[in-house]
Amino acid sequence: MNKLAHTLILVVFGIACFFLWSILWLASRSTFREALPPLTILCVGLRPVMILLPVLATAYCIWIWFRRADQLPSWVVFFAVTMSVLVLVTLPTLFAAYLPLIKELNHLIGPNK
Repeated sequence: MNKLAHTLILVVFGIACFFLWSILWLASRSTFREALPPLTILCVGLRPVMILLPVLATAYCIWIWFRRADQLPSWVVFFAVTMSVLVLVTLPTLFAAYLPLIKELNHLIGPNK
């Protein structure tokens, strides 16, 4: 049961990181690429971290899967760590993706009269 819980947490964490990577990819495809806000540029530059995080979690789960059942750490610790990392990565990502959207909408509306 403990190994199954680790696997389910890994799957959810991997899917969430993929969606965050996709959000940053879409933000980098803005028509204002040359004038993106600095936070967006920083977060888009850190997109490989969204790939590295699930790889590290997978390595940990592989280590868990090959250990004996009586020596397994609890899945609660893995859940707490992955979800904490996910929250800490999601907040700047959403802000970084939202900033170019505001710029696009302001451009569509046009100058104030």
